[in-house]
Amino acid sequence: MGTPDFAVPSLRFMEKNYNIVAVYSQPARPSGRGMKTKLSPVEKNAKELNLKTITPSTLKQEVVFLQFKKLKPDLVVVVAYGLLLPERFLLTPKFGCINGHASLLPRWRGAAPIQRAILNGDKKSGLTFMKMTKGLDSGPMSKRFEIKIEKDDTTADLTSKMASIAAKEVNKFCSDWPNLIDSLEEQNETDASYCPKITRNDAVIEWSDEAKKISKTINAMYPNPIISIDVNGVEINLCKSMVNKKLIGDPGEIIEFNKNILAIGCGDFAVEVTELCRTGKNKLSIKDFYNGAQKLLKEGDIIS
Repeated sequence: MGTPDFAVPSLRFMEKNYNIVAVYSQPARPSGRGMKTKLSPVEKNAKELNLKTITPSTLKQEVVFLQFKKLKPDLVVVVAYGLLLPERFLLTPKFGCINGHASLLPRWRGAAPIQRAILNGDKKSGLTFMKMTKGLDSGPMSKRFEIKIEKDDTTADLTSKMASIAAKEVNKFCSDWPNLIDSLEEQNETDASYCPKITRNDAVIEWSDEAKKISKTINAMYPNPIISIDVNGVEINLCKSMVNKKLIGDPGEIIEFNKNILAIGCGDFAVEVTELCRTGKNKLSIKDFYNGAQKLLKEGDIIS
């Protein structure tokens, strides 16, 4: 069970070693500027592998449960599925349900652990394999894999690192699982924290804030929902950034713009944008962007 790109490497690794009776994913939804209906990355890849796909919008209906029960799964592996499994789903498989969660549990239980870790300025994150219970990401843990968060890591960067680990470890974890069930570690509830789903309201920055806060927001919001700015009527998406303490300007002012740097003033220092793109276009380095955008932006412009 999984939905986004994060879960695809795990699916492809498992397909080579296990008999997958079905792949559950969230249903296709309108996406992109044209709002065309698109399959989730997991469903798309499952179909390419000729695997049976099931995409209910809810798991609460009786007919959906009966369909699941009929599959008679030995084990269910969940990686970023996006729907809570009712207790009767958890109790159906012979060896239960396991989850690969993108945080060092019990920190950051919930829907957006990678983005919240970056927003919070965490120095590390990781991947936790756990037995699923009816609570939200609260089940007993088996293995945790720690990952350092670099200062300019975006959600895309950290997702890629974690997806790679998940894909490499999930096969071994599944084969070892029957022997691990009796040696799981309970989570410490006093250390638990929760991360609600990211919305468009989170993808807003105030240039009068500290550069550190703004940079973390830019990095956490890439690739979705992404920070967009308007300069002289041109919409530009900011994809990656870092703090520059050598430059100071008015909040929202383009302090410096050339083939080597795009620096924007904040409440204290400046944010240096290192990757960006025009809406609907591919991500570019500052050098590549500058070559085609010298007439769009200039030093002294104010961002709105």
